[in-house]
Amino acid sequence: MRLNSSIKEVKGIGDKTAGLFLKINIETIRDLISYFPRTYVQFPEIKHPDEVVEGETAAVIGQIRQTPVVKRVRSMQITVTSITGMGKRLELVWFRLPYIKNSLHPGGTYVFYGKVQHKNGRFVMEQPAIYTPEKYEAMEHLLLPVYTLPKGLSNQLMLKAERSVLEEEHLFRDYLPTELREKHQLCEYNYAIKQIHFPDDMETLIEARKRLVFDELFLFILNLQYQKEKKEKEKNQFSFQSDDFVEQLIEKLPYKLTNAQLRALSEVRADMRSDYVMQRLIQGDVGSGKTIIAFLAMADTAHNGCQSAIMAPTEVLARQHYESFQSMCEIFGLDFPVILITGSMTAKQKKLAYQEILDHPDALIIGTHALIQEKVIYQNLALVITDEQHRFGVKQREIFSEKGTKPHILVMSATPIPRTLAIILYGDLDISVVDEVPAKRLPIKKLCGGHQIPSESVPVYRKRGGCRSSGVCDLSVGGRKREHGGRECHRLCEAFERGTAGYD
Repeated sequence: MRLNSSIKEVKGIGDKTAGLFLKINIETIRDLISYFPRTYVQFPEIKHPDEVVEGETAAVIGQIRQTPVVKRVRSMQITVTSITGMGKRLELVWFRLPYIKNSLHPGGTYVFYGKVQHKNGRFVMEQPAIYTPEKYEAMEHLLLPVYTLPKGLSNQLMLKAERSVLEEEHLFRDYLPTELREKHQLCEYNYAIKQIHFPDDMETLIEARKRLVFDELFLFILNLQYQKEKKEKEKNQFSFQSDDFVEQLIEKLPYKLTNAQLRALSEVRADMRSDYVMQRLIQGDVGSGKTIIAFLAMADTAHNGCQSAIMAPTEVLARQHYESFQSMCEIFGLDFPVILITGSMTAKQKKLAYQEILDHPDALIIGTHALIQEKVIYQNLALVITDEQHRFGVKQREIFSEKGTKPHILVMSATPIPRTLAIILYGDLDISVVDEVPAKRLPIKKLCGGHQIPSESVPVYRKRGGCRSSGVCDLSVGGRKREHGGRECHRLCEAFERGTAGYD
């Protein structure tokens, strides 16, 4: 039996059953043994009827005293019998299984496995599985795999098919060399496959899972790396000067950039002057100073006669960037136009913004998803920045990047992503990590006040003169709650004495 053979080569699987397996994408022997259990059931120790507790799944041993009775309720046949122990009676019920009567003989001792319920003053076990004491003892404490299956395909049939295939001694050739397996304490692949389906105990199950998890991540990352190397790098069509313009701006800053900020900025500037288009992710916590890196990169782009655009996930953040960038242009004495485009702007305001973009090839453009609308026509767009990557889909990112002639792509995220995970999530991007917080930056404090922020909490924030505070009021629900949220937002602004209310 080969791995690529049809599943119909397994004994007991015909065309009809193969059609059921196809519903879970199992067509070949390889598909079958690669379809892992979703959980495992461990058979408990055998109990007597007087030991059972309501709600538990138990294995109860008892002797059948009388031949089971088959009752007919409407069109349903119900088979009923019972076992007793120490004066306690357990009723056993099977629905639509009249043949059970012929399987249970008076005087015979059996083990019944199922869930115990308490109905109408008596203990009942419905649809219990039936075992001989010898057979159950052989299964006791074993981990029985349970699979996610479509209607018509039983777990018992799945077990039978898996066992039939796994009887082969060596199904796979292990691609990992022995020294690498020993280094990472990984078991052999064929052993892992057999133990994941039919583990000897919990320890071997954990060992098998460790190997299969390693393989899944290793092959995924290997494929990402392969795709990244196979993908032809796009030529950089922009020519940026290698001068000290950005260094001069940094000297004018009222604070000193951290080493992490300088490192990330240096990597961005080097990418924009390389032979190929930049594809970079900057990851840093809130307050680590990613925005100044974005501004300096956009200013560098404008200095070289090209447009740049940054797309924020919300209008509040877009307006915050707009006001911040305008202020920094004034501080640095830069004559670059800063243009804002958001969805809430009127048609007239948008039309004026579109014209400004056409008139200024060195503009710094800020906005939300409105930046990727068809009506926006850019002039020499060289740098595209998306703030908070997780709020944008891949398609949106592609549309934005296609607005220019192969512009440089910079993605910023405050989501804490371990480097290994970042490589997996953003396999097509180079990664810069801003892992230092600027000096004298106060820690971020969060306050949750439900639907109404208590007035007594406001002085806590007002005491910290010169600090920025923000409140979020829920306006997502229509009607009176929205009106209440609006009033609460304006009340906060008045409490902070200087503030603006924004809706998003």
